[in-house]
Amino acid sequence: MVYQSSSTEGETAPIENKAITDAHHLALLKDSITSIKQSATRFLSGTALSRVTGMLRDMVLAFSFGTNEAIAALFVAFRLSHVCRRLFGEGALQSAFIPLFEELRKDTPERAFRFFRDLSVLLTFFLIGLIICSMAGLGISLHVVNWSEGNREIIKLMIILMPSLLPICLFGVNSALLQCQKHYFTAGIAPAFFNISITIGALFLCNSKPIEAMPYIATSIVIGCVFQWFVTIPSILRHLRPMLQGKLFDTLKLFSDDIKRLGGPLALGLLGVGASQINNAVDALFSRYADLEGPAQLWYGLRLLQLPLALFGIAISGAILPPLSRAIQAGNKQEYLHFLEFALRRVTAFLLPCTVVLYVMGTHIINLVYGRGDFQAHSIFTTSGCLHGYALGLLPMGFIIVLAPAFYAHKDYRTPAIGAIISLVTNLILNAFMVFVLEWKALSVALATSISSWVNVLFLYKYIKKQSGHIISEEGAQEFLKVVGISVVAGVITWCIEAQFLIPASLFTIFTNTAELLPVTTFDQFTALAIPTGIFIGLVFLFSWLVKSQDLLGLFRIKLINK
Repeated sequence: MVYQSSSTEGETAPIENKAITDAHHLALLKDSITSIKQSATRFLSGTALSRVTGMLRDMVLAFSFGTNEAIAALFVAFRLSHVCRRLFGEGALQSAFIPLFEELRKDTPERAFRFFRDLSVLLTFFLIGLIICSMAGLGISLHVVNWSEGNREIIKLMIILMPSLLPICLFGVNSALLQCQKHYFTAGIAPAFFNISITIGALFLCNSKPIEAMPYIATSIVIGCVFQWFVTIPSILRHLRPMLQGKLFDTLKLFSDDIKRLGGPLALGLLGVGASQINNAVDALFSRYADLEGPAQLWYGLRLLQLPLALFGIAISGAILPPLSRAIQAGNKQEYLHFLEFALRRVTAFLLPCTVVLYVMGTHIINLVYGRGDFQAHSIFTTSGCLHGYALGLLPMGFIIVLAPAFYAHKDYRTPAIGAIISLVTNLILNAFMVFVLEWKALSVALATSISSWVNVLFLYKYIKKQSGHIISEEGAQEFLKVVGISVVAGVITWCIEAQFLIPASLFTIFTNTAELLPVTTFDQFTALAIPTGIFIGLVFLFSWLVKSQDLLGLFRIKLINK
């Protein structure tokens, strides 16, 4: 099929563009474990820079405002105002978009890119309407409802933050297209600009009263979201212009047949991701009820937990969905299972040792990263407790972000939605029990989140096994046991050495809550963390070599040769 141009000057250009498109498309179809590794690496390289700036952002916020009630209110407002972010940006829309885009591109690449363009324009109009209505409703509630002073502050911050929903959701859709094009670096590094904007705002306001500074911090969040989206636009235009022959808004159809086909998968995806977002909103409300500083304690703990999750789990997830979708489109079930097992094994090999590290050295990590300025011993111990509660769920969170795309590749959005709803109900019950009965404060929310994550992943694994058969081979099961054994033994030995010869271990400081046990100077904080970390890594490498754990040795770039 040759595309014809209405003008004489453009006769050859569409044919050349079509040839380029076909070559591009054939290259994209060649998936392998190596290509997935390369995609994940490119995603990781950009994400790593974003996470470094994200860590710097949180360090500056912690130094400037600690876990003060005012910044805790900002974190609650951010979560509530961005509930729709995972619905219409990253999350449900991405998961529904990628399989359909790959299907359309397989037949007609130009049609696939028109689908992306139409979706982006439609989403823009929808979000503008949603933002205007939300801001109006929140503003009216300030005059109609007799809110407490703390809740009024949260609502005012939500009004400021609502406009950020438009650029952050458009970024999510742009990121999905870039993943399909195997262009991962830009999507990975874009959040760095969001982080830099907030960091600059916090630095300028560090000497201000927290309650007075928060509206300005909220404004810097909105500016950061705009920057994050804007960074992806040049790459998007580079892909769109040749495919649409330079006519970006020609034959625009906001309710095309392809857009309508997105409706069913998106509705089911929204159900699942919506349950997850309700979880986040509920967590914020429960934590604020348990302790006015609770949302801030959970925020800082969760940021540290998400560092390994984002650096590896999300990188693998972002790289795996397009190849899984293409394998299903080609009817290659063996390749699909091969890719899925590879992703699960890699996530286990990285996140399980990280879980042990968070338990053995979590308090010292928090002390090094946040332990200065207004972030004092009380904040360190309470945040450390939240981090340990979240650490229980690190591995299942990693599994979920790999297993969910496997269902999406089959265009099965119903099962992940059911799993998310079961997780939501579990989380609500556990939150209520631990907050109101056990009175474990913010720790309750972290533990409830982790336990509900395990419930969700067990549900998903059961159904994907029923759908596709055995995912994990005998070799994979053996490697899993090796990773568990090596991580636990290395962690126990490291903890014993740390408690006996070095600064008391993290679990010990939690039980005692003695501020004198925490190093104060940056050098001592670094030493307290670096020495046991070096011991743990050395032990993991030694045991991996002795028992020939290929998955763990792969993290050290060592490959065993089986004779």
